[in-house]
Amino acid sequence: MKTKFSEILKVKKQKVSELEQQLAAKRAQKELLLVQLAEVLSKIEDFSFPKEGDFSGFKSAQYGLEYLSKEKEHKENMIKYFDQELENLNILYKEANIEYEKIKHLHELEEKMILQELLKKESKEMDEIANQLFLLRQQGEDL
Repeated sequence: MKTKFSEILKVKKQKVSELEQQLAAKRAQKELLLVQLAEVLSKIEDFSFPKEGDFSGFKSAQYGLEYLSKEKEHKENMIKYFDQELENLNILYKEANIEYEKIKHLHELEEKMILQELLKKESKEMDEIANQLFLLRQQGEDL
């Protein structure tokens, strides 16, 4: 049933849906980063310096380990960033959901009022029809 709150309710619902989608996307990105971080940690754990060879091989291995350490640090920072983004989106989602619920409640109250008015109107019409039928029967009996 359409009320004066119908359009507002629709907009609020769209906002909640958009925020849900953003939250899901950020969570998926964070999960991907967690998997990538686990892979980097596994590589660091499995890393070993060469036991023999020249200095350039050792230096190359050292650069490789430094690269993995920087990649690990980068992934950890990105995870922290996504945690902050998720926290902010959660706050926005909660606020939007509260607003949506408020408007939904007002919409439902308005629907109830409209329905009650329709029922009153129908009841009056039914009473009027009953009165007309009663009068018709009375007129028929008087003749």
